[in-house]
Amino acid sequence: MNDPLQPLTAMLVSRELLTEDTALFQLALADSRGVGPNGMNHKPGQFVMLSVLGAGEAPFSICHAASDVPILQLCIRRVGRLTERLFELPTGSKLGLRGPYGNGFPLERMVGQELLLVAGGLGMAPLRSVLQAVMAQRDRYRRVVLAYGFRHKDEMLFGPELIALGETGHLELHFAVDHPMADQPFTAMHGHVGQLVESLTLDAAETTVALCGPPVMYKGTAQMLREKGVWPQKTFMTFERRMSCGIGQCGHCTIGYRYSCKDGPVFSAWEARGLREAWEQEAYNDASQ
Repeated sequence: MNDPLQPLTAMLVSRELLTEDTALFQLALADSRGVGPNGMNHKPGQFVMLSVLGAGEAPFSICHAASDVPILQLCIRRVGRLTERLFELPTGSKLGLRGPYGNGFPLERMVGQELLLVAGGLGMAPLRSVLQAVMAQRDRYRRVVLAYGFRHKDEMLFGPELIALGETGHLELHFAVDHPMADQPFTAMHGHVGQLVESLTLDAAETTVALCGPPVMYKGTAQMLREKGVWPQKTFMTFERRMSCGIGQCGHCTIGYRYSCKDGPVFSAWEARGLREAWEQEAYNDASQ
């Protein structure tokens, strides 16, 4: 029997800088015959455990929808020792990889609905996997709206890709920036993403929401969506913690009586109503180690 804590060997295929401190990493399993994260067998919202020899192991959200190409994409921000090391490694370097883990977003429950994706900062990375999966079967969904907030234009993730999608007419795009700049190549509200969502006109009874970003935006945005008439059972958000094992054994990622790694990281606002810790800023780890 395979040891679930034993990582498989993966290779760094490429690293593309998206912003000054954030990059898109592409990985491939050294032996694609093994059972593990390979870019083809995950659900939007799931994560992997990535390890670097001598630097440790950390969880990272998968930022693309499953495809026929055996390449795994992770969007990683340079914030600590492990990620610093990742940004130094040359292509072809060997890494450890486990997963995919977590429940992911319930896309089947979104079929036939209007979709509102709400991303704040690095939260765009896991929501990109939702967006790609939805766009691949666009006729199964009604109106699809992305509300994306970030500090300024140079921190926008996947900008050309998102703008190109918006130009197809299949995606309604709305941006909010904290610091508008004269040369930004898009129209954006000056403010935060919660204000942006509040300004949208929604068919609340027919809308399902996927929300991902810093915890400071969760409580107010979820409450505001509820006041707009969106059911908390149809508002889904990711609550990431210090996930160490990824399989519910170590207990590091518990939120109340739930495990973020095993029961989440995606919870509905209805499920999260009794998880007080889920809404607390200090308990949060954005999976960027």
